[in-house]
Parts: sequence; C-alpha cells; structure tokens
Amino acid sequence: MAKNVLLYVYPNFKEIEVVAALSILNKKYDLHTFSLLPGLVQSACGLTIKPSVKIKNIQSWNYDMLILPGGETTVSMNHHLMKLLHDFNREKITIAAIGEGVYFLSRSGLLKGRTYTTSSTSNHSSIKDGYHVNRPVIEDQNLITAKAHAFIDFGLLIGDRMNCIESINEYNFYKGIK
Repeated sequence: MAKNVLLYVYPNFKEIEVVAALSILNKKYDLHTFSLLPGLVQSACGLTIKPSVKIKNIQSWNYDMLILPGGETTVSMNHHLMKLLHDFNREKITIAAIGEGVYFLSRSGLLKGRTYTTSSTSNHSSIKDGYHVNRPVIEDQNLITAKAHAFIDFGLLIGDRMNCIESINEYNFYKGIK
C-alpha cells in the first residue's frame, strides 16, 4: 500500500511552516494537496499550487497523516473540511497543525479535552476547548500541534513519528548543528 500524506492548501497558507516536514516526509511518502476552493491556490510567499485531489474524493484510510499549515485562517470552515477532520480523528490518523492551523482543530471541536500549543494571538482567545501549553510542539494522542516559529521541531517530530529520520546526522542537519 502506498504511503500518503495530505496537505491542506488555502489562500495565503504559510509554506515555511511545513517545508521541513514535507522535506523529511518526501523520502518515504507521496504528498497530496487539497483545497476547499476551486483552481490554483497561492501561498503566503506567492507559490502557486494546483491541488492534486478534490476534498470530496478524499478517503481518510488512504492517508497516513493530514497536515494543516498556518496562515490567514479566515477561510471558512465548511462541512467538508469538518467531516474530513473528524474522519481522520476517528481513524486515529495523525493530524498535524502548526500556527494558525491549530484553529481548524478548534473550530472542528477536536481540541476538546486535549493539550495543544499555538503561537496564534488573533485566534487564541477564541479557542475554548482544550488545554493550552506554552511549549514549541505538543503531541496528544493523534494530534500534533506547534507554534509557528517551531517549524523545524514540528517537522522533526513528524519525521520521527513517521519513521523518516534515518540518522543523527540527518537530524542534526535540520537542527542546523552540522
């Protein structure tokens, strides 16, 4: 069975927050992208992405992880995205969210009773469920959350959990040690 990772792309998502994770995962996983909007999606720094799969065609059991990058999360939370998040959670498939991406977990109710972190200042006060912890990266069951500036540690934790870090030299490379 193919190993697949799903990335949610939306206007002005911050690709820097997921680039380390995607680089690490690329060795063993195929990346698939989706959007709620039709057509091309432009990231915060201007990269144009053509989503590879339509949300209505996504079946959670075909994926090993869902990644929710941060950015301008003014994109509305529609029933398709909420259902997708709940499907991944029900199947205990890892959902990794960073920065403002954590807000999607909150809006879908998945943070209830869970520990999380975020650097979000605009949406933090509206996150009612869950227990906020002031740490760079948090793992709670199948959820991984991170502050936006912790994108390297976010990527390394994802890489570790997905068995993609093959040596201490590779780890040190991403940490900037060697």
